[in-house]
Amino acid sequence: MKAHFSREDYDYHKYGGKTKVSRDSYWKRKDRYYFARIANKYDEPQDYFLANFIKDKKGYIANFNDENYQSWKLKRQGFFDMFAVELTPYITNLNPLFKVENNQHPKLLKEYLGRRISLETLIILDELVQYAKDWDKKLGDDIVWKDLSFFLKKYKGFLTIDAKKYRIKLLNLIEESS
Repeated sequence: MKAHFSREDYDYHKYGGKTKVSRDSYWKRKDRYYFARIANKYDEPQDYFLANFIKDKKGYIANFNDENYQSWKLKRQGFFDMFAVELTPYITNLNPLFKVENNQHPKLLKEYLGRRISLETLIILDELVQYAKDWDKKLGDDIVWKDLSFFLKKYKGFLTIDAKKYRIKLLNLIEESS
């Protein structure tokens, strides 16, 4: 999973999480204890890794913790409602959220950097209005956007998004606000 989040050429989903690591190289690792502990402790160890890579993109397994995993699970369970809560302050005027002017960060990106909008909301909004391609063109040299865009693309594969459900939720929010 670390290769998925750090390399352009590896896709966890395409290769089914497999790599060309031999058993001998695994047994030589000093951190193999952590892998064994996680595999025994969790039914879905890939979710544990995912939650921790979201917190620390270049994470090292010894620094991973249960708190990141628990908060990610809670967030995931209530995300449909959280999506509405995060977008409510911006619902009366959505268009400026996506505008890139003079190579400056758009408002939506600033809100994410200010931790008022989550990664998941960015991914869902991209699914609904497909702003990322435009931002890639306009903010191509921006290091903040370049890193975030890469991470969003990599994280998107782990989310199952019912775009129709979220589109209806967004339209209902817009209707309620007017």
